[in-house]
Amino acid sequence: MDIVCNIDNRYVPYCGIMLTSLLDNNRDNEVNIHIVAATLSPDNIEILRSIVEDIFDARINFYIVGDNLVKELPHFDNDYISLSTYFRCFLTEILPSDIKKVIYIDCDLLVLNSLKPLWDTDISGYALAAVEDMNSSFTDKHRRLGLPESYLYFNAGVLLINLDYWRSHDVMNRLMIWMRQYRTRIVAHDQDLLNAVLSKEITYLPHRWNMQEGMLRRRRHTLPSSESAIDQEMKHPAIIHFAGKHKPWQEKCINPYKPIWERYTDMSPWKGMRPQRHIGFTINRLTFPLQDALGLRNGYRTIKLK
Repeated sequence: MDIVCNIDNRYVPYCGIMLTSLLDNNRDNEVNIHIVAATLSPDNIEILRSIVEDIFDARINFYIVGDNLVKELPHFDNDYISLSTYFRCFLTEILPSDIKKVIYIDCDLLVLNSLKPLWDTDISGYALAAVEDMNSSFTDKHRRLGLPESYLYFNAGVLLINLDYWRSHDVMNRLMIWMRQYRTRIVAHDQDLLNAVLSKEITYLPHRWNMQEGMLRRRRHTLPSSESAIDQEMKHPAIIHFAGKHKPWQEKCINPYKPIWERYTDMSPWKGMRPQRHIGFTINRLTFPLQDALGLRNGYRTIKLK
């Protein structure tokens, strides 16, 4: 299995923790990790290499490509999305030509099961396979991107990408042509771009392959027709995606899977890493059950952790 991650130096710890979860749950699979970055320090390269090769006896490749590919692309500064996310659009240029498909995976998630069933998914005739986005019922993005309201907008945090299809259908150039023509419409970076250009060339994955934070909430913003499937699949998620603003390495994240993230943190070189606690948030958190009961807050559903 070929796994791709796009990172920068500040995301190395979170990539390392994600890879710890991935490799721990895929010990019986042959895994090749491909790290794509504009730049990485020698120390960060070494720590990721050590996790993959020394601890889990897998293989890792680094592609340090500079920022020329992405520096002109639309970008909105925030603390949880890096410009490196756009490298997803250039994988046919960056990776060796003999790699036919890859699993692209974000760093703000945990892999809790074998990825072999995902890898074995048939995507012949498709550019990629993905999971519905946790805010798929919001149609503002459809109007902005010129998509029909019936279209199911996908989340780009986990993608099974058919690189052969991309090469034969000139996908990379098509993405860049659309971006240059409609760049002011882009809000969610390359996720918007991929949805806009490939809307008729994708197939959908079960939600368990990208169980996003919003799907664990009492009030979801996915399509009503997805409710039953999400209810079933959240009982045995394969990938937990801490999508959105609050990440598990931050105090304000109260995702029910945060203890599992901390467990894998303690299996990694960042053992003991925890966010600094603030008394104000700790006190406010005590009121969350009351806020939930009064409908003032969209809390989490009850999750049974293993």
